[in-house]
Amino acid sequence: MRATTRVDVSFAWMPHPMPRVTAPRRPRRAPRERFARMRAIAWRLPARARARWTPRRARVDASSGCERIFVSTSERATAALGAALARTAMLGDVICLRGPVGAGKSALARAFVRERLGDGGADVPSPTFLVQQRYETDGCEVHHYDLYRLRGEDDVRAMCDLGESGRGAISLVEWSERLGTLTPEARLEVHVSSTREANAGVGETIPCDESEDEVNGDVDESIEEDEEVDEAYVDVAIRQFRLVGYGASWTTRVKNLRL
Repeated sequence: MRATTRVDVSFAWMPHPMPRVTAPRRPRRAPRERFARMRAIAWRLPARARARWTPRRARVDASSGCERIFVSTSERATAALGAALARTAMLGDVICLRGPVGAGKSALARAFVRERLGDGGADVPSPTFLVQQRYETDGCEVHHYDLYRLRGEDDVRAMCDLGESGRGAISLVEWSERLGTLTPEARLEVHVSSTREANAGVGETIPCDESEDEVNGDVDESIEEDEEVDEAYVDVAIRQFRLVGYGASWTTRVKNLRL
């Protein structure tokens, strides 16, 4: 009988295992550097996509806005509030005025512009049909917008140069609800409402000594000249102005606002 020798060659055909090659790990960016890069990408995207790409730390949280409520019992008190806002406004600010028809948005905007012009009797019409009115004041221009006749963001883009206003003016925007996603993150919102209810007095009453003004003869000429006004249509309702500041700058200024 011939002797046989068994050779185990079951793994002889297999190649040697290849060493695992890994790419060098990229160094992790510091948080500030990473957020700066994300912001740069965000501004190249459409407005709807910016909110998704803007890092959370860079967003202005709506719940973090500083809020104060002022109560106006007369048009003079409303003018005092508008003048106080004009004194604290700076280049590039956006002030969004919101409220129903006849609430007092135009009266507040008129007082704001007159204070910036330094002329208490300046003619400041509401730009309902012109959409935008510009005023040259000391330091920077004031761009007064009235978006009532516009239907949405497309009309705003076609009729308003918001970029120019943001760079070189103070913007007053009535009916700012029309802005939609074009609403800037850093802004002051002024919600205006009028009511005859007793609980409308919740808030800080705007000081205004009307008796002293009348003694000194400082009476609104438009009221004196308009003698045919039907008293039934004179609106003497209490006004509430709810100021909400978004962004660090407006938060500080709303807290420190003095009338």
